Amino acid sequence: MGFDNYVGLMSDTRFIKTVGVTLYYTFGTCIPIWFVSLGLALIFNLNLPAKNYLRLAYFLPTIVPIIVFGMIWKFLFHPYGLLNVGIESLGLPPVDWLTSSSAVVPAFILSSEWRFAPYFMVVYLAGLQNVPEELKEAASIDGANGVQRFWYIVLPLLRPTVLLVVVVSVIMASKAFTNVLVISGGGPNGASTVIGLYIYQQAFQFFKMGVASAASMLLLAGIMLLTLFQMWLFRDSHAD
Repeated sequence: MGFDNYVGLMSDTRFIKTVGVTLYYTFGTCIPIWFVSLGLALIFNLNLPAKNYLRLAYFLPTIVPIIVFGMIWKFLFHPYGLLNVGIESLGLPPVDWLTSSSAVVPAFILSSEWRFAPYFMVVYLAGLQNVPEELKEAASIDGANGVQRFWYIVLPLLRPTVLLVVVVSVIMASKAFTNVLVISGGGPNGASTVIGLYIYQQAFQFFKMGVASAASMLLLAGIMLLTLFQMWLFRDSHAD
């Protein structure tokens, strides 16, 4: 009977759709975060006035409770919410963020950038502060400009930090659930139903515990495969 649940999932068009939505949301969220958070870390690593207060202010979205975060963005995505007010002030038509199948996942991606980019900015900052200043000073003496110092000195030494950011961000995004449940409930017509929400619905709305367990195991297997692939991708070629 247990194997039948896996066979059923493979033929369940709704589950297959949720896999596509989850992949879209995961990589649509993570890829910008990798670069935005690194850029922010580079900026906040400079000798800015009151930079510690600026770091704290920018980090605040990360510590907002997930339910509060979802309610804030639900109001922002309202047809008459602040986002559409800003869009209309630019002379552009408003966006049906939560009622359009094509806009709802980009809406979640936008809100996730706001929440998670500061978190990974702090991770990158920790990595940047472990880069020896002596190496950068030596490169400067040899005539390297800022871009060259970053590309040939800083970035190679950030390799373990980049791997950590990539792996953790993919895991966090792929198991999204609460924000989707609060903001859209998986709608419209399942356009924002991620695997986490699908598992919840199967278990606690339809009471199909076997199907929910099978979907959970497939999600775990998918996360493990992605993590192993990322570790292979970032492997140290000199270790061979």
